[in-house]
Amino acid sequence: MYNNVKVKIKIVKYYKTIYSDPLILNPGDEVIPGEEEKEEKWSGWILCEFNGKKGWVPKQIIKSKEDNSGIITEYYSAKELDVSEGEILNYINELNGWLLLENSKGETGWVPKENTEPA
Repeated sequence: MYNNVKVKIKIVKYYKTIYSDPLILNPGDEVIPGEEEKEEKWSGWILCEFNGKKGWVPKQIIKSKEDNSGIITEYYSAKELDVSEGEILNYINELNGWLLLENSKGETGWVPKENTEPA
């Protein structure tokens, strides 16, 4: 019964999407990993290139290969959400200092955890 209860997250500081054309990856996609995020609060993100496009990818879903490339192990979208202070969203997942949230329109995307609190 409790599996259907959605955890609510409140936005305490607005956030505007930085990347207008986010990287979207599927299992088996081969990426070229680059620099790793240096900020401690967002440790675990790696800037990857896929088909000429770059984006931040969680380290947890990259399986390293001997040739320094990586294979993606699960679906991932780098889509971020524009959010306003006071907005209440549904929690989906948390990775490396970011929350994957769903807004009232059913759109999902990433928001920095520091911009949120439990509702």
